[in-house]
Amino acid sequence: MSTATLTTTTPVVGIWDEIEELSNLFARYRVEIQFTDRVMGGIPQNPKIIEGWLRQRFTGSDDAEMRELLLRTLDQLGMEPDAELTREQLDEIAKKAAAEQKGNTFFRTDAGCCLGDYQIKAMLKEATSIIYPWSPDNKWGPTRKAPRSFLAERVFIDEKWVPLGRMEPDGKHLQIGQVTGPKGPRSTLTYYDYCERPTATFTVFSLEDMVKPDQWQRILLTGQREGLGALRSMGHGQFKVIAFDRL
Repeated sequence: MSTATLTTTTPVVGIWDEIEELSNLFARYRVEIQFTDRVMGGIPQNPKIIEGWLRQRFTGSDDAEMRELLLRTLDQLGMEPDAELTREQLDEIAKKAAAEQKGNTFFRTDAGCCLGDYQIKAMLKEATSIIYPWSPDNKWGPTRKAPRSFLAERVFIDEKWVPLGRMEPDGKHLQIGQVTGPKGPRSTLTYYDYCERPTATFTVFSLEDMVKPDQWQRILLTGQREGLGALRSMGHGQFKVIAFDRL
């Protein structure tokens, strides 16, 4: 995926929208979070963007450590780079590396970098399954569903895209891994756009307010540690809830 901005469509108006607004069918909660460090983009990125970033890093006189690291890694990838490369050689290496490696970024809208509603709902479902694991004695509601399934059917994120308050990412993170194949161990490079400590605000719709305040607290406290975005297993994407208000 490139960094092209997603098309903003006109909201669809339903015949019962006004009734829904006046009814008690859904409880609405405004949730504001602030990330404690970096949140990483996880949307596949156009290799041309990676190529440009690689070329910039190779030729940047103020980034000697990164240059050495990439030269060593490209050597492990079988590209046999020389310590004194010409501009043409650097361009060729950048093109080859970008074509073979992966990059990840954020969704973009007119508001800039965004998280998708599905990412937030996935976080809520995962946190629920952790703090309220299924058991014969732990079933919710009149349908006696497992907590995770119960929440998945009754909780919705109102916004399709949740802005992070950045028109462009704050930087790009290089993640180096090791894989073993037929030719032995080799390095892999994956690039992640990131935003540094952004805030995000979204609206949760809870059907008939069936998830109770103490349950919301436990779910979101767990979600804070689980995080949002890519590279969560490495501690990225953790956040703090700074507001949780019923509308």
